[in-house]
Amino acid sequence: MNSTIKVVARRAAVTVGVVGSLGLGAATIDAAAQWTAAAAPIQAPAVSAESLASQLATEQARGTDLQSRLQAATTQATQVQAALDAANARIATDDGTAKALRAQIVAAEKKLAALNKQAAAAAASVKTAASRQTVVTSTARPTTTHATTGASGAPASSGGGDD
Repeated sequence: MNSTIKVVARRAAVTVGVVGSLGLGAATIDAAAQWTAAAAPIQAPAVSAESLASQLATEQARGTDLQSRLQAATTQATQVQAALDAANARIATDDGTAKALRAQIVAAEKKLAALNKQAAAAAASVKTAASRQTVVTSTARPTTTHATTGASGAPASSGGGDD
């Protein structure tokens, strides 16, 4: 019997220990909940219908203002797009004009090169003609001999002169 009492006592002790642990756990949980509630911020008061109506009116006014700003931004974006389209058209026109001017410059440079060649040929022709004219003129003139005189004008062979 002794062993039966020990078993019953042991079971009672275990039961008391488990119940005590559960009680201690419940008390700890309750204390933690009270501590968390004390540390929590104060709850905001309930919002009145008038306050909600006022906030709604404010947000509607803000929405209307944002809508008008969006409309103005859209209008401005349309104007910018039109300006960009005009600028692109101007660039295309200027590009065509620049290509035409480049073609004119190339043609003018070719014409200038041809004129320079003609001028060089004409200059060479004039130079050749001038040298022919000089040869013809120098061969056509009669050669005359002149007596060499001294400083006084008397012939050099007379032996006189200024001393």
